[in-house]
Amino acid sequence: PRSTIMAIPSLFHVALFATALGVSALDDTADICSKSATGLSDGQLAVTCYSGNFLTKMLGELNQGQNKTAEHVRVHLLPYLGGNMTLAALQVDSPDDPTCTVCYTDKDTSVGLTSLRNSLTPEQITAYDSLGVCYARLTEAIMLALPKSPCGVWLRATPEVTPYDQVLAMMKGIFGEAVNPSLCPQ
Repeated sequence: PRSTIMAIPSLFHVALFATALGVSALDDTADICSKSATGLSDGQLAVTCYSGNFLTKMLGELNQGQNKTAEHVRVHLLPYLGGNMTLAALQVDSPDDPTCTVCYTDKDTSVGLTSLRNSLTPEQITAYDSLGVCYARLTEAIMLALPKSPCGVWLRATPEVTPYDQVLAMMKGIFGEAVNPSLCPQ
């Protein structure tokens, strides 16, 4: 059986892949939720649109000079990708609970990430939620694909590649190794 997460592209490969797709590295206006702009299937588009809502914002901040650790991004990305269940868990979860899902409590983060989620259309949210995405696997795959410092602690800015190009290439790489867009085993 195929592994749901295999080789994740390096920053060089992300930029090369974006170029090979014919996506302009100078065009930062492209819509990560557009089927015609991305060329993705419906399931892939739902996952890319939802995760891209978070990732294009974060990568844009990084490219504008905001330093971010990989762990900082991971602890925000996982509850966002988990949807309503994990966003609600941010209100009450604790690392003392061996069945915790996000394993920390931060009401402000819950409000902020819920607001980001709600910036998508109801149809976009429903398309993502209906897939039953294995959000922990998706978080892992994305975190592996993000460019990092040699020590792995800091995310690296890539101003020569737009956030749109980075996200599209990253997600196409992840889908190329996945059994299905939800990243769940069959």
